Amino acid sequence: MTDWTGPDEPLDRRHLPPPGPQVGSPGGKGTVRVVDGSTYYKEYLEPIDDSSNLDELIAWRRALPDDARDWLDARCAWPLRRVHTFRRTTGFLMSPAPDEFWADMLGKRHTVELQHLVHATAAERLGLTLPNRPRRLRLVRDLAALLAFLDDHDMVYGDISEKNVLWTVWGPPRIYLIDCDNARPAGRPNPHAVTARNDNWRDPLLAPGDLPDVDSDRYALAVFYYRVFYGATVSVDQARGKVLLPDDAPRLPQLERLLAAGVGPRRPRPTADQWYEAIRNARRAAPAPVVRDPAAPISARRATGMLLALVALGIAMAVPLIVRGSRDSQATQAPPTSRPPATHSREQSLRAWAAGPVTVKVEHYYSSVNVDADNPWVRIYLRPSLTNRTGARLDVRNAYDNVVLVLDKEPEPQSKLAAVYRIPEAAGEKSLYSLGSSDCCNLGDTAVAWNGTFVEPGGTFSSSRPDENGLAFELPMVETAMKAQFSVAPGKLHVIGVGWLDVNGRMLGFAPVSDWNTPNSAEAFAEP
Repeated sequence: MTDWTGPDEPLDRRHLPPPGPQVGSPGGKGTVRVVDGSTYYKEYLEPIDDSSNLDELIAWRRALPDDARDWLDARCAWPLRRVHTFRRTTGFLMSPAPDEFWADMLGKRHTVELQHLVHATAAERLGLTLPNRPRRLRLVRDLAALLAFLDDHDMVYGDISEKNVLWTVWGPPRIYLIDCDNARPAGRPNPHAVTARNDNWRDPLLAPGDLPDVDSDRYALAVFYYRVFYGATVSVDQARGKVLLPDDAPRLPQLERLLAAGVGPRRPRPTADQWYEAIRNARRAAPAPVVRDPAAPISARRATGMLLALVALGIAMAVPLIVRGSRDSQATQAPPTSRPPATHSREQSLRAWAAGPVTVKVEHYYSSVNVDADNPWVRIYLRPSLTNRTGARLDVRNAYDNVVLVLDKEPEPQSKLAAVYRIPEAAGEKSLYSLGSSDCCNLGDTAVAWNGTFVEPGGTFSSSRPDENGLAFELPMVETAMKAQFSVAPGKLHVIGVGWLDVNGRMLGFAPVSDWNTPNSAEAFAEP
């Protein structure tokens, strides 16, 4: 395969092979075509005479240390080499997005774009499984890391939008930016840059015709957090001076303050570095999410005294208010909150789930303890397998978002971002609850989670160990009669089994604790 990106000098268009298949739809500046398996060519709609900005972007990347350049290439389709004809620039060469940023959508291979993450209903129609909130937060952190890297090198990206940000949670949650020829060194003009085409992402403090700058990138990062983490379907409402959060949004005060300042009417805005550090802190010690009946509609909370205090604080700080419980904002956290009505007894539901179209088995599990005098807790690691008896193939790239513990007592997970839902279709004396994976944990140097792509009807898939994202559940321990001892047995923790949810929140498979294999040691559990 030819290395088309080799030398520093521009490449004559006549030396490229005939244009290959078009990738995606034509954009506002050009069309992307395949050169070969490792190289794409973006051809401008009209050749340009001034290539100074493009040349500077290419030279900056080439001058980076090898490790920094590799890190950038894993997250950006950065221009690699300019292409020209008769001294006029016709486009540039770039790398395609890695395979993990592509998916089969209704029989067609397509990039997984930000629009597929923030418009949940459309994504589910395309067969995409959406990540839970902890993994969404890691996507925000990855974008913050990239923007901080660019900021450290005095670079402005300038075009964050629903089609220019790709994402994956296949392995470590990551983002990937395209249309990077819009970037430019901070403080220098780019005669061919475009302003944000979507008003929902454009910094309202930019005057008409102004090019994006460092602060407008920071504004877009705050909006990205708002749209991605909260699953918000509306834009930030600056006109009324408030930011609307879903009713069930976890309370993360530090991130809420950054959000308010990030979309507020003052500059400078919080930096990408500040966002990155705040997200790291939030993952370590986040306040508990609101647990509510997912069958109930979102309703506004009314707290007059608190609202008056917030109004006074908002006026003093000149930032938008953070308002919860608005019907104008909806969450897209997986699993969705709509569930069927309660029509079966608990025992009938458990039997139906166990006989469901997805057979779940727990091949290995292991419990570890953290005995703290004030807050003892236990972590349960699972390595399940599943057999697909449905009529369609299952997407298991995000399978850890579909595996839940089923408990007969409302859990208070140690991992405060873990999703908790009441299961209303299982009637009985005790309500049942589902607890999502804490998405936090490695077992030593080895993570335990899912890896793979799809399971065809009739196929069986077992969890294995990618580089990150352990499938673990964290719960408070239960004190025994001996007082000084604590139970780590799932049954004593009110865990009655593990289930598999589809994208609509229906339980399609269930394995009671009595069917789990004998617990393993940490060493045995970590084996393939």
